[in-house]
Amino acid sequence: MTLVSDHMDTTNPTPSHPAGEPISADRVWEIIKAIDIAMLVTRWSDGLRGRPMSTIAMHEKGLIYILTEMNSPAAADIRADGSVFLTYQGRGDHVALEGKARINPDKGLVKDLWNPGAQLFWPEGPEANDVMVLEIDPGHADVWDGPGLLGGIASIVSAAVKGRSPDLGDRGQVDL
Repeated sequence: MTLVSDHMDTTNPTPSHPAGEPISADRVWEIIKAIDIAMLVTRWSDGLRGRPMSTIAMHEKGLIYILTEMNSPAAADIRADGSVFLTYQGRGDHVALEGKARINPDKGLVKDLWNPGAQLFWPEGPEANDVMVLEIDPGHADVWDGPGLLGGIASIVSAAVKGRSPDLGDRGQVDL
C-alpha cells in the first residue's frame, strides 16, 4: 500500500476544498510561519547541499529571513549562487519552495529579528560581529495541506472500506 503519492484524486473533492480550488498564498504563509525549521538547500561547487535552519517568515514583507554567520557554508554558497530551495514539513503540511537569497549584513535587521533561539546560538547577542541575515525572496511553492498522521490513517481506512481513493488533503502550487 502506498501511503504517500503524487496522485491527485479530483473525483473525491472534499466539502471544504472542491476539486481544482487553488491553495492561497496566504495559506502558504500561515504554514511556513507555523513551522520554524526548514531544510535550506543551496548550490555549491560539487552540487547541492542542505541543512536545517530556523526561518522567520514575514508575510507582510514577502520575505523569509534566516540568521547565520557571515562565514557559514550557507552564506558562502549564497554569495556564489543565490538560488535556494526551502522545504517545510509539519504534522500534515508540507511546503517546497524556490527562491532567491541574498546576504544582508544590516545589524538593525539582525536586532529586529533577534529571538530566544538566536540567543542560544550567539550568547554574545545580536551585536556579534559575524551574525548576519540571509534574506530570501520566495518564488514558486508546491504545497500539500493534509490532515496529519491520524487523520491520514483514518482517511486511508475509510477509503479502503468504501473502495475509493483516500483524501490526504489538498495539494497545489502558488507563486509567492
